[in-house]
Amino acid sequence: MAGEYFSDFRDYLKALEARGKLHTWTRPVNKDSELMPLMRLQYRGIADDQRQAFLYENVFDSRGKKHDLRVATGVYGSSREIAALGLGCEQPLEIYEKWRNALAKPIEPRRVTSAPVQEIVYSGEELKKFGVTGLPAPVEEPGFSGGIRATAPFITVDPQSGVRNVGMYSGHFRSDHHLIAGIAPVHHAMLYHHRSAVRNKEPLPVAIVLGSLPDVTFVSAANLPYGVDELAVAGGIRGRPVDVVQCKTIPLEVPAEAEIIIEGEISIERKERGEPFSDYPGYLMVEREFRSVIEVKAITMRRNAIFTAILVGLPPSESNGISRTCREMMLYNFLRYSCAMPEVLEVACPEMGGGWNWWVIRMSKSHPSKPRQALHAASGMDPTSKMIIVVDEDIDPKDPDMVMWAMSFAMQPHQDVEISTGRSPLLDPSAHSLMRGREERSFPGAVGCSGLLIDATRKGPFPPVGLPKKSYMEQALKIWQEAEMPKLNLKTPWYGYPLGLWDDEDDRLAEKVVQGDYFQHKEVKGH
Repeated sequence: MAGEYFSDFRDYLKALEARGKLHTWTRPVNKDSELMPLMRLQYRGIADDQRQAFLYENVFDSRGKKHDLRVATGVYGSSREIAALGLGCEQPLEIYEKWRNALAKPIEPRRVTSAPVQEIVYSGEELKKFGVTGLPAPVEEPGFSGGIRATAPFITVDPQSGVRNVGMYSGHFRSDHHLIAGIAPVHHAMLYHHRSAVRNKEPLPVAIVLGSLPDVTFVSAANLPYGVDELAVAGGIRGRPVDVVQCKTIPLEVPAEAEIIIEGEISIERKERGEPFSDYPGYLMVEREFRSVIEVKAITMRRNAIFTAILVGLPPSESNGISRTCREMMLYNFLRYSCAMPEVLEVACPEMGGGWNWWVIRMSKSHPSKPRQALHAASGMDPTSKMIIVVDEDIDPKDPDMVMWAMSFAMQPHQDVEISTGRSPLLDPSAHSLMRGREERSFPGAVGCSGLLIDATRKGPFPPVGLPKKSYMEQALKIWQEAEMPKLNLKTPWYGYPLGLWDDEDDRLAEKVVQGDYFQHKEVKGH
């Protein structure tokens, strides 16, 4: 992205539109039965590089109510290109160093006294009239979802230490004036802040930020170490401070340029049972667990505000795209810089692994020990990863066919595969049979769950890749283009190259064959 980072969410939408990455729906769309199914068609039927964000300008619900607010979805993570643009990068591979720079040079937030997000304030009697259902939250999986929710950055502050946390969670609508906090017990807001609130015997203030700039969304989803101020890292991404304003009813500061803020308090006593909802593994969560209640105190917003709906569920979906981007940036930074492994060239966390469970690391190999070192380091960084695979530098880690090729012919299971235990499944339903109660969800059974570490790199010289040499493929490509054949989307590798088991005599023989001399054979002594 040339120039400065976006001024606000609407400026970002203009950038998406200018790149052909935003489709605006002007026809009436039912948020309860049509809005997310339209987005699902795109995820199930269009390749990553062709996906767009959607902006719905004419939204109504199944009771016929017309919403004044617009709805945007897919704006943060519906494709690699969109995620990169949101982080201020022109190309997806640029996000690694952008992230490293933001972590190394965070910029503290800047307090302001007024903000666009407080142009309209619903509190007291006005809040009772408007209610949370005044927000056009869509039904995500019509026919299966047991409710509606807002998935977005949640801001909390430890009431004892003052440490701020910005985490990506869900607020499930339970009435016009309260939500259920969709926050796992192991996440910072519940693990640290809510426990401090319980000790203080006071509810925990929380602010839900809708229509944030992408930098705030990504830092909230990145699982940064506790104590790191996510808003300062967002400042590092945008290259300037995040302007924050005091909330109207609770003692928290929120991004001033956001579209909508839900101000509330998480109860330290009251819990309610949830209803089925879809999550990142791609299955409905049907356990109907009891979670803490959020009492809504106020809703503030910009005029003509835009509600951002992040689709969570069967990959590919936006939440998986966001998780994928965050895991890739964090794992790359950890391995290459914290573990001092310059051999690490790229990391891919495929959407179909939920952005969590399947990691592929592309690396050059300076020493035979390096692949195994990378596997163990990655395994130690995050206890939720299930499959970690290391491939050679000529394997595209984003291409599942190439990863399958590497696993099929560059490794032997008995010597190149390890099973690691003590893993945490989060919401992985394959672990459910091991669970005995809610508290064990994040670590079921006696030894937790397990993961696979796979070294799918070549362990020595290999024959050449079975494709024509580059010069011949380039000539074929020239002919193809001159003939105005269909546009190609060439996958790596699209030409052959040697990998050690090849010498000058082999080259001479192959060139003779190309010239039509088919019977130039090596003479083998003794035959």
